[in-house]
Amino acid sequence: MAEKSKAKPAKEPEVEELDEVPDPIDDGIRIELVQIYDTASRALLFVKTQQWWTVGSTLMVFVAFMAIAKLTGAGPPFVNKLTALLIVVACAAVFMLIIYQFWQHNELARIQAVVKHFSPTFQKVHNIKSKAEGDFHRYTLLIFMVTVVVLGAVVTHLGLQEIVLRRNL
Repeated sequence: MAEKSKAKPAKEPEVEELDEVPDPIDDGIRIELVQIYDTASRALLFVKTQQWWTVGSTLMVFVAFMAIAKLTGAGPPFVNKLTALLIVVACAAVFMLIIYQFWQHNELARIQAVVKHFSPTFQKVHNIKSKAEGDFHRYTLLIFMVTVVVLGAVVTHLGLQEIVLRRNL
């Protein structure tokens, strides 16, 4: 009998529990929460699309600067003006990318606030990707976008300088 008392009790299966169990809500509030969630999700997708559109449009403006300089046979004064405009456009694009990032953060906070009121199953599925992982992905992409805009500006500046050098030869 002493041996039986030394036996370890069987382990209970681990159940992943959430910190908070949502308060019961009525159907009217549930509909409102679903609408808020849907609106925030759509806004999030819109903002991400706008970020990529901003990068692409900025690069197209840089190409247009090069084409204008090449087609007009631009001299140093005109290229200097294009270079100044290039800096303004690049700074504006970076600023917009950062503003869009803050907007994403706000929409994600809104989604998180709504998710707390949904079922534990919904929360578990929603939280498959951790906040830290999502933040890492978002900020990595932001750094990539800013880098692309800055490199595009540098390449355009070098190209404009090359156009002036070839014109003077």
